Amino acid sequence: MLLELSLGALVLGAVAYYLKSRGKNAKEENSKPVEEDTSDVIVTYSKTIPGYEVKRIYGMVESSSVLPLDGGISQDIAEQDVVHKLMVKAKSMGANAILDLKIEKETFKEHVKITARGLAVRL
Repeated sequence: MLLELSLGALVLGAVAYYLKSRGKNAKEENSKPVEEDTSDVIVTYSKTIPGYEVKRIYGMVESSSVLPLDGGISQDIAEQDVVHKLMVKAKSMGANAILDLKIEKETFKEHVKITARGLAVRL
């Protein structure tokens, strides 16, 4: 049993090292400044897009914003701003689509917190 644990730890360490070194290369490739133009990023509430195949999964992205209840900004505009920030984050990772978009609104005594989450992918 001790041999199995040692072997498992060795394999886990090798995988962690590989992923870490791969992450450094990906950061170097994606170190270019990201444009604010997100017109080429597809966003959907669905987990799939008919006619497209997911080629790479970058991971979950999240964006949030807090606004006062009587601040004069409509919640719809704030929601659009949060989704736009989410698209910029996804594009900076190298993604061109966000799948399974979820938008949550939490209302507190004096403010509203809007959170958007999704899965950043390359189609």
